[in-house]
Amino acid sequence: MNTQPNIEQELTNAESGLNLGEYWKVIQARKWLVISITALTTAVGGIYFSVQPNVYTSDVKIIVEKPQQLLKSSTDVVMPSYGAGEEYYGTRIAIMTGRKISGLVISELKSPRDYGLRASHLLNTSIINLSVTHRDPKVAAKVANKYAEIFIRESKGEGSFVAKQMLQWIPEDVEMLDDEKIKQLPGFDKKEFAESLLSVTNDPVIQKYKGEKLALKDKLNALSQRYKPQHPTVRAVNEQLDYINEQVKDRTKKILNNLRASLEGEMAITNVRVLEEALPPQKPSGPDRTKGILLSFLGGFGASVALVLLLEYAGQKIREEKDLKPSVNLPFLGYIPIIRELKKSKKDAKATVTTNLSLLDIWKQNSVLADSVAGIRTHLLFSMPYEKSKRIMLTSSMPDEGKTTVAALLAMSLAALGRKILLIDADMRKPFLHTHFQMTNEKGLTDYLIGAASISDIIRVVPGTDMKIITAGSQTLNPSELLASESFGTLLDKVSQDFDRLVIDVAPVLYIADGLILAKNVHSGILVCGSGMVHRNIVRNVKEKFDAIGHSFIGVIINKADYDRDSHRYKYFRAYHKHYAKPKKISNFGIKK
Repeated sequence: MNTQPNIEQELTNAESGLNLGEYWKVIQARKWLVISITALTTAVGGIYFSVQPNVYTSDVKIIVEKPQQLLKSSTDVVMPSYGAGEEYYGTRIAIMTGRKISGLVISELKSPRDYGLRASHLLNTSIINLSVTHRDPKVAAKVANKYAEIFIRESKGEGSFVAKQMLQWIPEDVEMLDDEKIKQLPGFDKKEFAESLLSVTNDPVIQKYKGEKLALKDKLNALSQRYKPQHPTVRAVNEQLDYINEQVKDRTKKILNNLRASLEGEMAITNVRVLEEALPPQKPSGPDRTKGILLSFLGGFGASVALVLLLEYAGQKIREEKDLKPSVNLPFLGYIPIIRELKKSKKDAKATVTTNLSLLDIWKQNSVLADSVAGIRTHLLFSMPYEKSKRIMLTSSMPDEGKTTVAALLAMSLAALGRKILLIDADMRKPFLHTHFQMTNEKGLTDYLIGAASISDIIRVVPGTDMKIITAGSQTLNPSELLASESFGTLLDKVSQDFDRLVIDVAPVLYIADGLILAKNVHSGILVCGSGMVHRNIVRNVKEKFDAIGHSFIGVIINKADYDRDSHRYKYFRAYHKHYAKPKKISNFGIKK
């Protein structure tokens, strides 16, 4: 059976934070912070809006009729078609408030643009409402009317553009329609253009004449086979053709004259006019001081509540002893200060710089570290019977909380009392224990469990001490199965006969089940929490897992406590070691000279 925990579920539970019932308690606990921030933002908002000057808004309403296609019967082939209503009015608004018209307004009024401008199309109407906001009501009305005036002027010119272009293409004097001089544009024949207009080609009279003309041409071709051109019959048909051509020409000239007259009239027509002129408003339109102050109040209140909840959530991480109660409810065993020398050693290792500084050297030289570990050791030895602390498992909820370092320190501190200590690296997924003592990891726990080494092969002496160690050994793909095997239990039983205590380093238990599997073979477990690294809900969930299998932790060690940076949290420890602690020689019980 796979006993590995559901990682995503654990993280979801841990990050859920406070429930709704606790939100109100949190706000009440910091109500003065909420009141202070809300009052401050409301006061600032009140002062800001009180000093803001009054502004006035003047509106001008403009009717913008959607233009129809001009002279549909004659110009469908050249006149543009217009899009949907909202698209058309959106374009008109963009033109009205655009850079060109705004520049003309500023130029003609000779005033800076210190006004607000907004235009909108009134739904289901042909009306555009233009609003101008200014501190002076008269200026607001003047600017609004000027915008309307220039917009109408520009719209009139825009609307007559197509008509002007068509007038250039139609002959000025239709009497000269057959004159070669009307071919004024390169590659463009005005005569062909005029005759191609729908009003000409679709005219019923011209169509009738064209039909008669085709019939006469067919008749003339037939007569030409039999008679000479001077024959009376042929001459009569030619006279009929000339008459029809004259009639077509006269009819075309009449249509073109009407078309020119219509286009010239269209140039004088505009589809834009003012419905209501802008008038100087009597009352200010803003600022809305009541609304502004209310928004300041709501904004301040919301921000203060968010800040309080954020502070509360940030405070949910384990940093000091009081953070363990009441949610975690595990005994506190002590602090381990942050080991800056070890951090430096790790950086040197990453930079491939050789360093001779081991954890043993650091522990000998750092009296603050040694005292902290000794305090935890004393708490551990006096808080429970020997029989229940012979096999001690150290683990953490998440990676990088320093459980391997704490396991090594505790083992060294126990060995300093002259006890026979065996340190076991059971974190076969990410073995690191051997590096603290600058040892190799050739043969170890894995090799014994798979039958590749004997007990005597894997137990080695830690250099500089009488303490023994079993490193993790060769890498394996199934560490959980090896820890759950009978071979591992047998190994612990055998080595327990030769050592006073076993200190076992186990992989983080939030992600994998190695700790839960190993718990049945140990007497007690210690949970290491990196200071400010793990949420208390995660720790509580881990605790509940071990409680459920009947192997509860005996306590929590808070590792990586920064006495200097977080002096307000560890002021007692910092002050004591700064003023009273003196460098001292570590007891050499179990430590080789």
